[in-house]
Amino acid sequence: MKKFSALLFILIFALPCFGCHSSEQAPLSQVEADLMAASQNFSGMEKGDGKALKRYFGLNISDYQEVLIYVPANYMDVPELLVIKVTDPAQLDLVEAAVDTRNAMQQESFGSYGPEQVALLDNYEFKIVGNTLFYCVSPDASTLKDTFVKSIKNNH
Repeated sequence: MKKFSALLFILIFALPCFGCHSSEQAPLSQVEADLMAASQNFSGMEKGDGKALKRYFGLNISDYQEVLIYVPANYMDVPELLVIKVTDPAQLDLVEAAVDTRNAMQQESFGSYGPEQVALLDNYEFKIVGNTLFYCVSPDASTLKDTFVKSIKNNH
């Protein structure tokens, strides 16, 4: 009976740990390296920081586990990339709303004089995998989205 109790005790406390690593996802530094390798078309973008996240999306970098942001290189460019790993899945709705707002504002800004920019904005890519959100406006948006998905799934 003591052996059974000890075994039961071990199982109750040890089994949850076996799944701990399976839900972890690739660090965004690895995702970024995979994205850069998949596309040479980052020319209209520059790497951003917490200030860029606040300026372009109205989000605070300290609220998230990891953030990767590339913003338009100048005011006439629209290519941008945002990958956010949230700490709480409930944050995904907030980030998605910020992305929708950003895209709508960009479309309004370029609507009357920037048909090429609007076409890129219309064809943006968006994907959520686990606790990580991907948003991209780029001529290579589809390729970058596919690379993101593969990177997240292969590197966890």
